[in-house]
Amino acid sequence: MARAETYTRLSLARWFQLMGIHPLHGEQVIMPNLPPTVCSQPWLTHPWQDTDRVGREDLALAIKQAEDDIERELKATLMPTWIVDEWRPTMRTFRPELGNLSGRDIRDFGQIVFSRQKQFISGGIQAKTFVATPAIVWSDADGDGYKETGTVTAAVTFLDACELCVYYPGKAGVDEWEIRPINASINAGIGLATITFRRELTVQEDLLESFDPQSVDGLVDGNFLATVDIYRKYNDPQQQVQFLWEPFGSSCATCSGDGCPTCAYNTQYGCLMIREDPRLGIVVYHPATWNESTLQFDAVGWAISRQPDLVRLWYYAGLRQKDLPCPTRRMPLEWERAVAYYAAALLDRPVCECNNLHAWIENWRRDTAIPGEEGLQGESRWEQGSSILSNPFGTKRGAVFAWHRILRSRELSTEIAM
Repeated sequence: MARAETYTRLSLARWFQLMGIHPLHGEQVIMPNLPPTVCSQPWLTHPWQDTDRVGREDLALAIKQAEDDIERELKATLMPTWIVDEWRPTMRTFRPELGNLSGRDIRDFGQIVFSRQKQFISGGIQAKTFVATPAIVWSDADGDGYKETGTVTAAVTFLDACELCVYYPGKAGVDEWEIRPINASINAGIGLATITFRRELTVQEDLLESFDPQSVDGLVDGNFLATVDIYRKYNDPQQQVQFLWEPFGSSCATCSGDGCPTCAYNTQYGCLMIREDPRLGIVVYHPATWNESTLQFDAVGWAISRQPDLVRLWYYAGLRQKDLPCPTRRMPLEWERAVAYYAAALLDRPVCECNNLHAWIENWRRDTAIPGEEGLQGESRWEQGSSILSNPFGTKRGAVFAWHRILRSRELSTEIAM
């Protein structure tokens, strides 16, 4: 699973695929009976395990920085993500001395708030429930001697296969130990989930963390997990918004102190709805209580007879490429490439000694602002306009590629708005 302490939205396994790195070698696995196709040098977890080249932890940090930089410019997460406890001010009247006593706008609709992250999907919090710890059945579909496919099954009571996640056993479903990617399906008729994944994603932990790391023999079953933990990860709509009212300054003037807290907000809970285009992050709020029987919100009146001063938001938001299988579980393809190339530009050491692979990754690390720099085809540096040379990501090719993609996204957003 390309284990790293730093959790990234783009899996390290997917980065290896996009950059042309052998899937086994990226996971520290080799096949002694097969000749290397590109580079036989396996990646290691930590930089201190081999100080001459990049480790998976270095790569994870670079991917995380690339994701954070791009998301900051887009004002949206690169794939659906749960946003926790975001404080936002409510919309006020143009005259600051006036207040809204009805909790509704001039059209008698609910008041709105702007979420910090755009591409709003739904209010709610992340929920994760344990399903089972099944044994892995390994199989060799292509007959090359390497049991590349692991299969597990489990009984389930839900229908959305995109909610299935697989983790190293005994890790309590912590995201850093998630095995990605997987293929999952659910037979609704018998309530049985079937999940498959690659063998090299399940290398035993002690082999990855060794003080004297060695290549992992892909033919030895004991080098890989025998079981995995299956969890259901889904959006729980019960908690969406909390309203906060600042008490009036004289509210405790006649109170002796007991049972009269000061510096404390009056609070109430409610639910959220999207208004207009979800990409804009315009959200309507209403006071409500969750009904455990009907699994929906019931309307209630405002606890305080005026508009809240602040709201605390819990919601699910992010980019989705809806023509992909399970679009909530992976990044849109165009942004996968932007993150991958930008992350390559952020690496500060060689990835390996293989000339072909090294040249491909070095292409994205070349600085377009330096005269004489040449790429894979021997061309001179790119001639860039001032808006590109001054972009906040820098002038290396991977950074420029990502910035071009952001500028194009902004142009499309402007065209849609018009």
